[in-house]
Formats: sequence, C-alpha cells, structure tokens
Amino acid sequence: MKKLSILLSALAIVGLASCETDDTPVVNVPDSFTLNTPPTAEQYYELTPEGTITLSCSQPDYGFVAAAIYSTEISLDKQSTYAIDSNTPTSASFTINEADVATGMCKLRGIETSDQWTDPGYQPLYIRAVAKLDNAGTGLVKSNWIELKNVKGYFAVPEPGYIWLVGTPSEWKMEETETLKNWRLKESDKAIGSKIYSGVFNIPAAAMFRFYTVLDGNWDTGSIGPCNNHGGNTVDSDGAQNVECEFINGVFEDGIKSTKDNFNFVNWPGGEVTIVVDMSNEDSSKWTVTMTAGAQEVVPIAKVYMIGNQENWATPSVDTYATWALVDEGITGVYTATFDFSAFADGFPDGNTQLFCRFYKNPTGWGAAEWSSGADNVDVTPGVAYPTAAGEGCFVLPDAAGKNVTVTLDTNNNEVTFTINN
Repeated sequence: MKKLSILLSALAIVGLASCETDDTPVVNVPDSFTLNTPPTAEQYYELTPEGTITLSCSQPDYGFVAAAIYSTEISLDKQSTYAIDSNTPTSASFTINEADVATGMCKLRGIETSDQWTDPGYQPLYIRAVAKLDNAGTGLVKSNWIELKNVKGYFAVPEPGYIWLVGTPSEWKMEETETLKNWRLKESDKAIGSKIYSGVFNIPAAAMFRFYTVLDGNWDTGSIGPCNNHGGNTVDSDGAQNVECEFINGVFEDGIKSTKDNFNFVNWPGGEVTIVVDMSNEDSSKWTVTMTAGAQEVVPIAKVYMIGNQENWATPSVDTYATWALVDEGITGVYTATFDFSAFADGFPDGNTQLFCRFYKNPTGWGAAEWSSGADNVDVTPGVAYPTAAGEGCFVLPDAAGKNVTVTLDTNNNEVTFTINN
C-alpha cells in the first residue's frame, strides 16, 4: 500500500507546542481495485454513435469512506491507452459512450483521417477503470484490465468540416477534384464542429464567386452568397445577381445567405485574401463573411454559454444567451469572460441577488449541461475553483447582483472559478 497524507490545516505558534490529537485523515492508496467483467464480455459488440457500454467496479479502499471520481482507459494491447470519461463520474456503476470507444480505437491504431481507415473487423478490447479523489489526481489508482473479446469499431475521429469557394478563381468547378480541394475553407483542427470556415487564397483580379456547402452537381444546392445589395450589380445568364463589392481599408465584411448571387470584386487587383465564413449561429440571418487582403493568421475560438437567472431562465439557445458566452481563444480548453451585472443592482430578473448558472456547449433547450454542479446546487466562494460535472445543478454565487464578475471554466481539469472584481 502506498500512503499519502492530506494536510487539512496547519497552525504554527512561536514558543508553543501543540499536544492535541492529530485527526488528519490518511489516505491509503490501494495498488488496485476491481473492475467487474460484464456478463456480455464474450458477445459481439458492434459500436454505434448512440450506444453505451455499462460497467461497474468496487470502490477503492482508501481507508475511510470517500467519494471517488471514476473514468476509464481502453487499449488494444494493454500498453498504449486512451482515456474515456464516464457519463456518471461519481458512481461506481456507470456507462461510457460507444462513440468515444470507437474514437479511441481509431486513435490507438494511429488513424486520424477517413482516408486512413480500414475495417479490421471484430477485435479484442481491453478496459480498466481509473479512480481519484479530486480533479488534482489525489488518490489516483487503476483497476485490473477486463477484456471484451469481440468489438467492431468504425471511423469516429472528428474531422474538420469544410465548404468550397466556387467561381472564377476555381474555374466554376462543381466536382470535388484535386483542383477544387485547393479552394476549400476549413474548420480549425481545434474547433471541429464550430461551423467557422477559413482559408487563404490567391484571388485573381476582378474575381467573382460564391460558396457551396454541398457539391452534388446541382447549382441550386448549398449555395451561399451575399446578403446585401451594394449597387452596380449585373445579372448573369441564370438570373443570379453579381453583387459589386470592394475592400475598404483592406477588409470586406458582409452578411451571407442561401442564394446563387455572387460576390463581384470588380476593382480587386489580385493577390492573397484571407476569408472567414462564420455559419456558427443557429439563426442563418446572422451568418457572416469577412475577407481581409493579405495572408492573415486566423485564431480559432470556441464558446460555451452561461445559462441561468441573469436571463430570467430563458430557454437555452445560442441567440438568447449570446451576451453570456465564455470564449476560448486559440482552443486551449479554458473559457473565460467578464460580465458586468451593474444593470442588476436591485437583483436579477427572478428577484435573487445570487447568480444561479451552469454551462452548455450547444444550448438548444433544457436538459443536463456539460458543466454544472452535478445533481444539486452548490454555493461557491469567489476565487475558489469548484469541480464541474454533467447535470442540472447550478453554481450559486452570492451577492453577485450589481457586481463585475469574471468566470473561468477550465474544461481540461473540469473546474470553474468565479472572481468578483468589485
């Protein structure tokens, strides 16, 4: 048995010695604990995006009653491992998502793209449980390996989405040729699913083009063009507007919509252009394009949304809670924002002076949030990091009404911190 002492507090008084009994708990970290082999271990598992695998384990014997946090590791050879979170991390009976298992099996085989995928059929899969006492890794211990003898995966590694620039620069091609692949706008590898597409292209003089989300040979399918009429337009043979556009101080910005109308840069002399198409909002009327002369670095961002009583518990949606987004610039896993609650000096819309909130990645209605306090509400102290868990419980920040508050959500360590700035 390894032993690790947790120091709860210490007090030193010059010239005095304490004779009080030391009640500091001692954590006995066991060498292992037991992950139970499921009765279906010898059956055939064909993984699906919606499926789950049910597992259970004994509670590690730390020498006292302690609530552990559980996750798993999978392996194809008991050497290289891939970590998977449980859906109920504080329960010794839990499920893991088959989609995560399929992703892990791809990663363990070195498969990163669909072009690399080959189907190996059914194969053995090894799983072990991991337990710890907190997000810092106190009391970390791993279980025995169990074997699922016949598991069939699928290609499940997320790949960046993309759209195409179609027009005079790409010779109006509508087939996914090697040439047209050079005219893809892609999501960042760190922001897969963001629906923010970018690319740097050498755009010839007097260019005319639009974007396509689908290439099926139909000019009417998936066509995206300018929202606004800037004047000086011409009409092409199929009735589409060629909307005259120009760069102002090296930048062109516009809304976009489903249309066969074209961006028509009559006075563009030619050269490199950085293009960012933002289709992240569920409301298509808020989609935008930004074009900047020259090759520019595009820093990807990701957002999570703070849902709570600051918006009077309005139904979660990206549009409603746009003001309450925490931003991760550069996709580090750490989201932050500073919110000015001065408009709520007399209390939030529900009458409380406390802030009640939890955090959603893709708010599309009520249900468990990815980062909440778990099952129950938790009162928080400013400046202290609190563990997060999937659930519908809220973090409760007292006396937040009227204050300036910085919120930091660390999804790497699953912790949230609230800091009152005034």
